[in-house]
Amino acid sequence: MKITNPKLGLWIVLFIVSLSMTFCTAKKKTPMSKIDKTDAITTIVTAPIVSKTFVSKSGKSTSQKDLYLQASIQDYYIKFCESKITRKELENHLAAKDDFFKTATLEIEYRDGLWDSCNEENDQQSRSGKYVIIHRIINN
Repeated sequence: MKITNPKLGLWIVLFIVSLSMTFCTAKKKTPMSKIDKTDAITTIVTAPIVSKTFVSKSGKSTSQKDLYLQASIQDYYIKFCESKITRKELENHLAAKDDFFKTATLEIEYRDGLWDSCNEENDQQSRSGKYVIIHRIINN
């Protein structure tokens, strides 16, 4: 194939090079459910913490409130029984802030699994999905 326009030829070469670089540098993503807890990565985030009413599987609202970390377009349930801090510690930290939106800077770990079960061998029904555990509160 003969290219008569040198600028077009340059653009084609740049496109092929950038496309090949994209495929060569792409990393295989591991689904969260496949992450071994010993290989899990912690990250530091600053995000709003919100309280939501627990809704049973039958759709009825209860008096129980759960805390969630709002990250981008998803809210992550905070599982305190696996966290290194207590719910009370997080609530006290948030209460000391005068912000309209209660935000916290936290070292967290994203996980996927059962929310209501703190014992792996427990057969109780549980909500499940993506959640976070908190390693520590970072004071700022």
